Amino acid sequence: VRKCLSFEQKRSFDVGEDVLALKITPNNRYFVAALMDTTVKVFFIDSCQMFLSLYGHSQPVLCLDISSDNRLVITGSSDRNIKIWGLDFGDCHRSLFAHDDTITAIQFVPKTHLFFSTSKDNRLKYWDADKFLHIQTLDGHCGEIRCMSITNNGMHIVTAAHDRSIRLWERTEESLILDEEKEQNREV
Repeated sequence: VRKCLSFEQKRSFDVGEDVLALKITPNNRYFVAALMDTTVKVFFIDSCQMFLSLYGHSQPVLCLDISSDNRLVITGSSDRNIKIWGLDFGDCHRSLFAHDDTITAIQFVPKTHLFFSTSKDNRLKYWDADKFLHIQTLDGHCGEIRCMSITNNGMHIVTAAHDRSIRLWERTEESLILDEEKEQNREV
């Protein structure tokens, strides 16, 4: 059986700024790039033509993710904010003051609009992108969290930090009571 495994460069183009984060949409239609000038650009993958430009962060966006249904983009910045964007029109659904320091990683739980963020403030936070709610803060690291990964079923998260530790987090059946009024006060 012959398998085609080779790659070749199809196209190259200058975006005029350093690219700090990059993701391809699950439907393979677009790629999304966070640039040093604080903007996030959405390009068609087949032509590399720009589709949308997302403006709103005051400092560079360091991380981003795209929901598995291709409807939402979330961005995390050194301005300590998370922005939730619609991918159809590039509208900012909500801006959340999320952490006390730079946001280092952000990721959707597969097949949901729930997501996690990590920061130099040593915290892992759990969010609902549809209701714009902070669900839970998970403390444990003694240094800035640099990266994370979530299992496909959303049951486990692994985080790694500057404290030289890797931590495994597991979803429980414990109920949480969400305080919507408190969250509304933290919105930007």
